[in-house]
Amino acid sequence: MKITKEVKTGFVVIVTLISFYALFNFLKGKNLFSRGNTYYVMYNDVSGLLPSKAVTVNGLRIGRVDEIKIIDNVSPIYFVATLKLDRKINFSKNTIAEIYEPGIMSGAEVRLLLDYKGDQASSGDTLKGTLTGGLTDALSKGLGPTKEKLDSLLITFNSTMQSVEKLLDDENKQSLKQALKSLDKTLISFDHTAQSLTKTSDNANQMIVDNSSQLKSTLASTQQTMEKFGTVADKVNNLELEKIIQNFEQASAKLNVTLDNINNNKGSLGAFMNDRELYDNLNNTSKKLDELILDLKENPNRYVQFSIFGKKTDQPK
Repeated sequence: MKITKEVKTGFVVIVTLISFYALFNFLKGKNLFSRGNTYYVMYNDVSGLLPSKAVTVNGLRIGRVDEIKIIDNVSPIYFVATLKLDRKINFSKNTIAEIYEPGIMSGAEVRLLLDYKGDQASSGDTLKGTLTGGLTDALSKGLGPTKEKLDSLLITFNSTMQSVEKLLDDENKQSLKQALKSLDKTLISFDHTAQSLTKTSDNANQMIVDNSSQLKSTLASTQQTMEKFGTVADKVNNLELEKIIQNFEQASAKLNVTLDNINNNKGSLGAFMNDRELYDNLNNTSKKLDELILDLKENPNRYVQFSIFGKKTDQPK
């Protein structure tokens, strides 16, 4: 049997349409050849969840979100999401389908928090749905205190700038301008001084370079003179030191002789220092002399008598 071109063309078109439909659904996340189960979940808020988003278990993708319907004929409204699983997994009806954000850029997805206690779930059952805060919400909550502190800081900075603006009135602005002008003049003067010092330093360096040979000869002569002076000074110091030592030895010998004479009662000083009786007599004499002077001060008439008319008074007994 011969196949005509029209039949071949029709067959190719049908295969192409089927392939295109399968590819289109595959790109949407649908698997036409899947034998998994279908479950429904009710949400009050889908938090940006879209069809074709992944359904995961412990981080592994096992299905997709096939459809999301809004039920708006009741109050409050709610949403029903259809979950298509690519494989059959046994779990109970207490399993929770949670909407979460695995990353900042990935968007919301659904993960199944499996539960094995209770009646086993079948295809077409309705599961419990919950919504957890994503990374964006956590980041917003974390940045909340920082934003408040930043606002407070900006308010304080604004108040400070207003105070500074009030402080800088016309008179103070003029004073500040004068101060800046004076500072500018000072810096210019300092620059001139630095240039003068640089020129002086350059001249000094040039003079040193021009007279380097003379300086070297002068330093060499000075070094020789210092060496000679050091040698002479050493000799003089040695001679002087020997004389001082000899004089000290002679003085020490004479002092020893004097101390021996004193200890041996030789001379007046030795006799006086070693004679106890002489010491006691001198001490008693000194005491009597003190008593006599004291009595003379208190009763001078006993020792000195005189009269203006030459009359002689009786001497006290």
